[in-house]
Amino acid sequence: MFGDLTMRVVRDDYARRVSVYLRSDGKYEYVEEALSEWDDTPPLWVGHKASGIFPSANDAMAEAKQAIEWMRRPSKANGRSPDIDAPLANWRPIGVAEHALIMHLLRREFPGRAEILEQVKSLEVMRVGFGCSLKLRSQGPLAEVKDSDAPSPRPNDRIPVEGFYDDVVDDPKGMIRIAALVRLALHVTEGKLSELEIYKEDGKPILIDPYEIELSRVHFY
Repeated sequence: MFGDLTMRVVRDDYARRVSVYLRSDGKYEYVEEALSEWDDTPPLWVGHKASGIFPSANDAMAEAKQAIEWMRRPSKANGRSPDIDAPLANWRPIGVAEHALIMHLLRREFPGRAEILEQVKSLEVMRVGFGCSLKLRSQGPLAEVKDSDAPSPRPNDRIPVEGFYDDVVDDPKGMIRIAALVRLALHVTEGKLSELEIYKEDGKPILIDPYEIELSRVHFY
């Protein structure tokens, strides 16, 4: 079990990340993790053995940048690294954390919510590309919903609820190192749940995985 997260770097393809943690003894260590995916389970960050011990978070991250190959190489403008597989293109049962996030987004009343909650009972998901978004499909009654904020650009599509959180990693003193808005848009197409769209407004990799975020940090427009 690691300590408090203080710094994180995520590779551009969202397949690897390095996190620096504050230990209980006041020292720091880092761990590299890979995003792994199996047939009927949600993607999971799997960590390798933790590093040595460092006097500061900056020292730990500096060592990681020297020791880990992909952190030494500049990001590629085109193509994917050969050490990752393509996301699985299969429908699977929704995971616990995925379900919790969607239910958090559905906590407020809106037209069509009752029908959407019925659809959630049979929800299946599929990962969209290399990011965090999910395609959705389910049984249940059709829902008549309205856009909550800006209209959806997709045909016959509505976004009845949108959430967001600050993608922030703090040091122990509370100084913000990195911050950007992550948006979570729940799409309903022709009355059926169709996608949980998740993206970062500045286009950079998401640091705090939306399925690991404390739900109290997810707010609404």
